[in-house]
Amino acid sequence: MKIRSLTYLFLFSLALTSCNKNATEEETQEKLIASIGTDQLTEAEYKESLIHADTKADSIAFAKKLIDDWVLETLLYQEALTKLEPQEIDVEKQVNEYKKQLINYIYETKLIENNLDTIVSNEEIQDYYNNNIDNFVLKDNIVKVNYFKVPIQSKEISKLKKLVYSNTDKDKQQLEELCMQNAESYFLNDSLWLLLDGIKRDIPAMKGPLEYNVVRGRIIEFADAEAYYYLKIKDVKIKNSASPLSFEKTNIKTFIVNSRKIKLIQAYKQQLLEKAKANKTFKIF
Repeated sequence: MKIRSLTYLFLFSLALTSCNKNATEEETQEKLIASIGTDQLTEAEYKESLIHADTKADSIAFAKKLIDDWVLETLLYQEALTKLEPQEIDVEKQVNEYKKQLINYIYETKLIENNLDTIVSNEEIQDYYNNNIDNFVLKDNIVKVNYFKVPIQSKEISKLKKLVYSNTDKDKQQLEELCMQNAESYFLNDSLWLLLDGIKRDIPAMKGPLEYNVVRGRIIEFADAEAYYYLKIKDVKIKNSASPLSFEKTNIKTFIVNSRKIKLIQAYKQQLLEKAKANKTFKIF
């Protein structure tokens, strides 16, 4: 957000500088669309902005708005020049500072793209988790589930009811295929944790007290006027307890990669400093 703000201010400052330039002999020969004092909206500038309108109707409206906006902004700018203190108007130092920060940011991004190792091994993730276990506390309840919601008019409901109680690989595959073809939503991955609130929003029977609804091994199976629901709770982790590694894996990987980014840029800056010292181009007075 900071860099984005710096970019806007930098571009705005450049626009002010351009807006205030005195008309040269070449510019006075160019056709003008509008002028206020020495500030001018030329035909070339006008047409450059006008090409962004999509239709004829839009072009007419856009053309009028373009001139109106230019007039209002120019009047405000001219008023500002007479009301602000000289030190407030002198933005050159700020512009140069913002320009330096923006260029540094662009270069740092390029350095990261070209040099950063983004591969994080499972061993690194496990080590980080073990060394920072106290930081991984659940803020929400999470569950492992087998779940599907099928429209009540589906002809496959009876077959689904039989397949969910089978443990053979063939039946599990068939269950997956039927869910893909018929279910409004489903989840059959036993290894992934889901937020309990997300499941509750889709299953009316789970909107009661937490201790009643969420018990490991419990099966919720019912139908209403819209759908048939099936859910089996495979495992439960309650908020404020230790968050499992599988639930934190993506966050840990992101943290490790971000730490590498910081170290890479710091190391590169240090190399530049050592080089400047060796070349005696760096001095402190």
